[in-house]
Amino acid sequence: MSSTWKNRHQLAAQAAILAAIALATAALFATAARADRPYAPSRDYHLQNVRVALRFDLDQRKVMGEVTHTLSSLRDGLTHLDFDCAELTISSARVNGKDTTFELRNDKLRVNLAQPSKAGEKFEVNLQYEGKPTTGLFFILPDKDDPGRPKEIWTQGEAEDTHHYIPIYDYPNDRATSEMILTVPGDWLTVSNGKLLSVQDVAGGMKTWTWRQSLPVSTYLISFVAGEYKEKQDTWRNIPIAYYVPRGMEDTIDSTFSHTKQMLDFFSERYGVAYPWEKYAQTAVDNFVAAGMENVSATTLSARDMVHADLAAEKSEAADSLLSHEMAHQWFGDLVTCKDWTNMWLNEGFATFGANLWEEHEYGVDAAAYHYWREQNNWMPSKDLFPIPIVTRDINDPVEYVGNVYDKAGWVLHMLRSQLGDDAFFHAIKHYLEANRLQNVVTADLVKAIEESTGTNVDPFFDQWIYGAGAPRFTVKSDYDAAAKKVSLNVKQTQKVEGHVGLFRVPVDVAITTAGGEKVFPIQVSKADETFSFAVDGPPLMVLFDKGDKILKSLDFQKSPEEWIRQLQTAQDVPDRADAAVALGNIKDNDAVTAALGEAARRDRFWGVRNEALRALGRVNTPNARKQVFAALSNEQPWVRQVAVEQMGHFQNDEETVKRLQAIYKDDKAYSVRGAALQSLAQDKGPGTAALLEKALSTSSPDDVLRRASLRAMGMLGDNAAVPSLLEWSSPGKPSSLRGIAIGALGRVDLKNHDITARLISYLNESSFDIRFASIFALGHRGDPAAIEPLEALLKTGQLSISVPHALEGLIEQLKTQDAAHKDPPAADQKISDTNGAGAGNNQIVVDRLDRLEHQMTEMNDRLRKIEASLSGGKSD
Repeated sequence: MSSTWKNRHQLAAQAAILAAIALATAALFATAARADRPYAPSRDYHLQNVRVALRFDLDQRKVMGEVTHTLSSLRDGLTHLDFDCAELTISSARVNGKDTTFELRNDKLRVNLAQPSKAGEKFEVNLQYEGKPTTGLFFILPDKDDPGRPKEIWTQGEAEDTHHYIPIYDYPNDRATSEMILTVPGDWLTVSNGKLLSVQDVAGGMKTWTWRQSLPVSTYLISFVAGEYKEKQDTWRNIPIAYYVPRGMEDTIDSTFSHTKQMLDFFSERYGVAYPWEKYAQTAVDNFVAAGMENVSATTLSARDMVHADLAAEKSEAADSLLSHEMAHQWFGDLVTCKDWTNMWLNEGFATFGANLWEEHEYGVDAAAYHYWREQNNWMPSKDLFPIPIVTRDINDPVEYVGNVYDKAGWVLHMLRSQLGDDAFFHAIKHYLEANRLQNVVTADLVKAIEESTGTNVDPFFDQWIYGAGAPRFTVKSDYDAAAKKVSLNVKQTQKVEGHVGLFRVPVDVAITTAGGEKVFPIQVSKADETFSFAVDGPPLMVLFDKGDKILKSLDFQKSPEEWIRQLQTAQDVPDRADAAVALGNIKDNDAVTAALGEAARRDRFWGVRNEALRALGRVNTPNARKQVFAALSNEQPWVRQVAVEQMGHFQNDEETVKRLQAIYKDDKAYSVRGAALQSLAQDKGPGTAALLEKALSTSSPDDVLRRASLRAMGMLGDNAAVPSLLEWSSPGKPSSLRGIAIGALGRVDLKNHDITARLISYLNESSFDIRFASIFALGHRGDPAAIEPLEALLKTGQLSISVPHALEGLIEQLKTQDAAHKDPPAADQKISDTNGAGAGNNQIVVDRLDRLEHQMTEMNDRLRKIEASLSGGKSD
């Protein structure tokens, strides 16, 4: 965890952090966290086909629909059929062509049958309805902030939101074919599941589009997008593929989707199962509630994650992480779907693993290893995630649970692959997909497929990593006996053994390098404290525990500066060199250490190690370290230069640093690097920074990179003179993305100005999710008790996304506590426990959450929205 966050113990900062978690997780995890029912409900019928016809009233943001369900009874004696149904008014119900009575209560629609059913009896249930959904279906229309915004309507069904626009069975443990019939303005395009059957002109300048999904899918994967989009069509192995973006974003298509066909090739060959659907469409929509959603054959993506053509060269992997994650879902999550949300890791863990497979294939083993290393270092410190198994029905905080079913689950599959070997692992995965094709599964189905395919009993592995919790925390010490020519290695597991966390049995490679070369010793670690002995041909020059980072773990291995330097310079694997860089960053006033880090920052063969060396130099923060960072500004890769520039924000009160940052902002060819220079100048509080930030606000750049950086930097600078500009850019009429950043910055300036608080309170009433969430965050940061009442009113509306109410309650409580402390300060001899006792512990929990959130936002954009200004420290990598 960064020292910046460790040092923040003020109550207002805690409130701000809680609010940041609230606003970010609500959007970031909307597709995964809405796991309303951990157990699959019992079914009375099998839903076979869903035929939906929809029309829309844009002025009223209303949907008018007719759905016909074809289904069969699963048992004798059914007197009614129940459907999930929320925010909809039913005008009529017919069963097998005859009117019937119905009842709508507690988000359930009960349709009565004329007589008790027989098992296997088939019914057609026709429902006509209308509604104004607040979730599940979203209208994105021009408004005062963006009068030229393209008109869009899109859906988001996961986890259980399809029933907000279709009365339907809304849980993944059934599958049905579907038809989607959409009547929209004639100049609109639509996208839905499956094959486009027809487009017909109808009265009033409208068109009716008919889509058919011919293979059965779980109903949360039914979707559509309609609006003013631009498209580009192509084919892959005679299958249509298409890319859609909102009008005006055409220049992002090629730079975002250029690897699509190669990904389809790769996954089809790697999994041994060809892409299974009739087409593949990828559609970017505005204001999406997640980064992406794997709707069958029709992935929906956030327009925010599209890559501007002029910025593509500044990104190490463009949007590939997001696109490959969602594409992998077409096999894992769509072709084979979890039966219940308890087994959601079978969807999300495999998609996370799939994205890492693509990264390894396209960008190299080093890139994938670095990705796993970063995920490990962000997951392991989490006090919330650590004690929770991947498969659990006790989900008190679904947002926290998501960190396991994505990140940890992807890591577990990575370990399983390593332990089984590629041939056995991928043969087993192919068998799992084929044996469960178009089925709903639980974890036992994967275990069965692996054992059937490989003959390997993986029960111990799954008991430990899937049904058990945590991961090993190792403390390792090495010693050399010169007389016996033996290296002894004492290994302790220091994780607290309680609840679902036990001692781990794991295979570990110990690599010992002597003058004669490297030798690898495989060992099995299984005890709380054990010592291993290795015969060597001379004194060890380097000892590595878990060479190459094959096991999810934390490792405390005490080494001398000389040993860490040698590891940084000579270790073969990226994780081992990155570990050395991190360790060396904790050693100050050592010229050899600084020189080694500087050399790595300039010349290591992989950019990730260069970045870690730069971050280490930023922590060392001595005059010599500054020189090494300056020297590394010559890196050709913009994402490395950006990290170098970010470290310069730590170099306070240094005239040369300010001059260099000003020159970088002016001259660097990469917009991302120039934006980082603005933020580092704000951290440095350099002279002339305020004026430069004002000037940057009037500078055009792709995706408004420089304006975004300038607004964010104004908050970091904390200069009250920026208030007029921030108020201007926070106001209706400015682009929503820039408004949100300006609002976040207002949370950091002129904290005693109650007019700013009043302005932020007024933004709580806006319809935009981003604006409301940014305002909550800013109000929490300001710590003004005037925000308590309006925040409580917002909480009572019940219209906040999941996790927001709980976090908002915490924020309000913090504001009340702070207000009470101001009104009734403690006596001089009274200790304030909140800074040293339980309050400090609570702060640490919040810090842990935020650190993990920062990692997820910056490193896992394969599934997470980019929420601007939700973090004060900028990118972590």
